[in-house]
Amino acid sequence: MEFKDIKDVLTFAAFRPEADNPRFTWQQRFPKRKSVLVNISRGRCNWAFVNRKGQIESTAEADGEFIEVASQMADVWRAGTEDGWVGVSLNNRFIITLEHNLSRKKGWQEELRLNPKSILGTKYDRTKRYAIHHNPETSASLVMACDDSMVKAIEEAMRNHNLRAARICTGLFATTAHLLNRIAVDPALKSQDLIIVTWQDGSLCVVRQKGGQWQDLRCRSGITVGDEATVSQMIRPFIERAEPSTRVLLMEDRRQGGFSSSYLNQFGNLHVTDVTEDHNLWNILSRY
Repeated sequence: MEFKDIKDVLTFAAFRPEADNPRFTWQQRFPKRKSVLVNISRGRCNWAFVNRKGQIESTAEADGEFIEVASQMADVWRAGTEDGWVGVSLNNRFIITLEHNLSRKKGWQEELRLNPKSILGTKYDRTKRYAIHHNPETSASLVMACDDSMVKAIEEAMRNHNLRAARICTGLFATTAHLLNRIAVDPALKSQDLIIVTWQDGSLCVVRQKGGQWQDLRCRSGITVGDEATVSQMIRPFIERAEPSTRVLLMEDRRQGGFSSSYLNQFGNLHVTDVTEDHNLWNILSRY
């Protein structure tokens, strides 16, 4: 037995979840350990350093594709982690859809990872990887599909720089699921007619919820800065069906992000509540 193995037993590290085990939260996998979170958009990356207290210590960004940025930043990222583990958020080449009557058999989370066709049926595409967020009270589900080739390219690029992916997810999907969970446990919000808007660095998801029912969803990634026509095209159907009492809930990747500074006027006289927190995306990824 190596000294590290003995030390891990004495410090209880041997009994913690594996760093890449998705069944446990980030804080459970990296208690009192430094980590780095990287968000990958089209032609741009940004990242955050999480200290041993689980707090966001600093953030930075750079233009360029991930492979280029990783070659420049790998040493810095590795120095900010324990054993080179990095959390990755994909913000490109994915889509979120609203589906109904998907299988919720026992162990469906693990089954989705190992055999997604058994959960998705005819909706399955072997070139994609999936995540699902079920409505706990109806047959509706949000389904995220991203390109498998992109995931593999990122994993290979990280290995080339002695980095390892502790989690690869889609930040917009995580943000949307997080906000929907908050609404589900708030009786006052849950009963209202809501337009739920989540935005992450050029990616937009809009959900209509009424009386706890998810009625419509639109999603688009890779929206260029100032593209009001595309944003308007996505939002207009929700506005046209809205009533005067309809509320808009907005959550972005950070406070005063690209959506609130550019597109709030698209909602006209509807009441918009911005529930975005400081370092919103990073906090969601580092806590859950």
